[in-house]
Amino acid sequence: MSAPQLIVIATPGLTAGFALAGVQVVAAASGDDAAREIDRLAGHGNTGVVIIEEPLYEAIPEELRRGFSRSSLPVVIPVPGPDWTAESSAHEYIVEILRRAIGYRVRLQ
Repeated sequence: MSAPQLIVIATPGLTAGFALAGVQVVAAASGDDAAREIDRLAGHGNTGVVIIEEPLYEAIPEELRRGFSRSSLPVVIPVPGPDWTAESSAHEYIVEILRRAIGYRVRLQ
């Protein structure tokens, strides 16, 4: 038996980024497409985790989402898509990592 796989389901515009990271990606244009892909992947038996773009996940009917949450495999994890209108919080993220690592808050300029 092979190790469980990680699969990403994303809109066509985001699939290239995940593929460049070396993750197997499935494109879905709608919640219905995403639901069909999850069902197909669940039938393979070697899919362990499915990461799905949150807008696609929210477009899946509630009844199907409840079914995914009751199933042991694959584990379906919605993740937020990019927010092109929000400012980057990378600066704060780096400062917080440094604070935890050295125990002191630094100021980056």
